Amino acid sequence: MCSKTQNVTESDRISSMMLCSLLLILALTGATDDGSSNLERIELLDWIGHKGVEDPTWSDERIFKAIQQGLSQSDSDVVNATIGAMAWIAAYADLNIEDRRSTQNIARDIGSLPGIKEYLIDRWNEAYRENSNPWIGSKTTKFVEIRNSKTVWKSEWAWLTIPATLATFFRGDPEIIEVLWQAHNPNHPELLLSLLSVAQIETDKANEFRVQILFNQNVNPFATVLAIDSLGRFRSDEGLAALIRRLGRKDTSSELASMLLSSISAYGDEVKPYQNILNTATKELGLDLSQEEPAETPNHELLAYLLFMVKNGYENEEALAD
Repeated sequence: MCSKTQNVTESDRISSMMLCSLLLILALTGATDDGSSNLERIELLDWIGHKGVEDPTWSDERIFKAIQQGLSQSDSDVVNATIGAMAWIAAYADLNIEDRRSTQNIARDIGSLPGIKEYLIDRWNEAYRENSNPWIGSKTTKFVEIRNSKTVWKSEWAWLTIPATLATFFRGDPEIIEVLWQAHNPNHPELLLSLLSVAQIETDKANEFRVQILFNQNVNPFATVLAIDSLGRFRSDEGLAALIRRLGRKDTSSELASMLLSSISAYGDEVKPYQNILNTATKELGLDLSQEEPAETPNHELLAYLLFMVKNGYENEEALAD
């Protein structure tokens, strides 16, 4: 049996930190009694993104109507507040039901809204034409602010949340792929990896990117976890060969090896041509390859993309205060 305990611990540790960060943000900024029946425009949309998304007294139809009305406004700030609220809804959709703060299982499938995919892609293309390098200077950029006692995306940056919404509600759709690639932050490849995984993109280009990150020792540890996991889920000949090559490197720790073996085991009989290499590597590491053990899937992958902007905003605010 592959040493699964270490694998789960590392993946879950990172995912739990992300989830706790999100829940803390919501707890600190969304704890007030909003009196939702009296809210309008931006204040209503901010409430929907943080609390209305899980309010069982608000039907999907009521939420959808508010979103459609928000997107139809001539006021760009209202439109951007709507786009931001949709991103929070996408984040909730990415949470497992046992992690939700409510026992209510409300669909909130905003992808079912007529024309919403085309609208979001057009909005992204328009903003991207004006700023094709949105991550430049992000170390000093505040993407979020506190508004109506809620953490929200600043109006001028709300469009950067569109890839997360598209990835969540239009999984496997080839029409969204270009948007995901354009959203790539070269300094944080884990963001694109999270989008590609959530959207279930398994093109040759996507797998080549995952392999590239797998062998990059300068990336965020979470990027390595996502690369390993996705190569196990979106299986390809190149992906299997890459996982085995990475396993055989002398700088592979036992913890990393257990994650690699988990993804390798997902290939089943396809690993047979590599059995001698695997036997040598696992013997040296004191691990065993299980042909029946599926690769683990990190939870809450989408939050990597959204929380980057939230975390970045708070850190920059603290730096300015100092």
